[in-house]
Amino acid sequence: MSQAGAAHFQSSRTIALSLLIGTGGLTIFGIMPIVLGGLLNAGRIDAAQLGWAATAETLTMALGLLIGARMLTRAVTRWLVVLAGAVMAIANLWTIAAAGPWTILASRGAAGLAEGMLISVTALSIAFCPVPARLSGLFLTVSVPPPLLLAYTLPSYIMPRFGSSAGFVALAIIGLVCAAAATFICDDLAHKLDEGRRRVRWTLLTCLALGGILLSSAGFAAAWAYVDPLAVGHGLSPGQIGTAVTATIAGQFLISLFVASYGWRMPMMITLLVMSALQAALALALIWTGSPLGFAVALASFGLLWQGAVPFATALLVAIDESRALAPMFFPIQLIGMAIGPFLASFVAGSSVASVLVLAAVLYGITAAIFLLVGQVAARDGVILPRSVDVS
Repeated sequence: MSQAGAAHFQSSRTIALSLLIGTGGLTIFGIMPIVLGGLLNAGRIDAAQLGWAATAETLTMALGLLIGARMLTRAVTRWLVVLAGAVMAIANLWTIAAAGPWTILASRGAAGLAEGMLISVTALSIAFCPVPARLSGLFLTVSVPPPLLLAYTLPSYIMPRFGSSAGFVALAIIGLVCAAAATFICDDLAHKLDEGRRRVRWTLLTCLALGGILLSSAGFAAAWAYVDPLAVGHGLSPGQIGTAVTATIAGQFLISLFVASYGWRMPMMITLLVMSALQAALALALIWTGSPLGFAVALASFGLLWQGAVPFATALLVAIDESRALAPMFFPIQLIGMAIGPFLASFVAGSSVASVLVLAAVLYGITAAIFLLVGQVAARDGVILPRSVDVS
């Protein structure tokens, strides 16, 4: 695909709608500790089932994204996006009415499938734009305000007044907004590729890169899904937990702006290595911090570094596969990792919730080692990795 052809692929309106729809699909991640923690505190699920619910939703989200990446190509398929928004709304209302933990798991799985379809709209725009790292950074920036607002208002004002189910009502409304937005899409959602360009060339380098992305996502999600009980263990009140989560999301917003403005000056592989090592250290710091403020600061740092690494990981996939057949796999692999993390954490959370942070640190340590190998294998295979991320 030529640079010029890519530049005229979608109108500004379609790109804006794509970012809005993907933001709706991703909103759950910002408030997952709050809404699932609400189910835990209400006695509707236990600690292990919290991890299963997070896994079910994230895993089906990855499936929905993969399905969407295949099916949502032409403009006429916008009606599938409308349907996905409606299903997201219905599934969240189903969670409220669910009679038991297994029904809750089924409802979260249905919600994840719909959310994945919505995210795929944005994933396709990013994969086929001239500068994917730039649009990825922009998406990360604009996707922050909705969960930021909800993370602050839900535990502090809305849930105390309307109950623990209020978060799912908010998600249902967001689903309907996405469905309405999809009706205004007029451009194709992806370029038509021949079969040769659609096929990923599997090499040791591509497997290592995807493995690093998968394990880093698993490490983050293992800790993130259990923020509510972890924070309670450190003596935080519901309002303070909401403030800590809000600070985390605000930090993600700020680092997205920083990367979009200055990311081109940062060495790609060194940044991925350093961020992975810092994530491992911060996971352990969340265990040892002795005050609510220290917990909030460590959590915010943990969250913003995960967000900040995303454009660099996206650029890595583009760098090792110029056909860009690999780039659309970023979000599915990330989501699969975010499903694996809570699932693994559910096995250790029963004995001690703090154990999930040790698990997160181990996963990030392995991630750092994998990214180190990526650089060595690329040098051996003669693959030239860019020194920095192109966000111009």
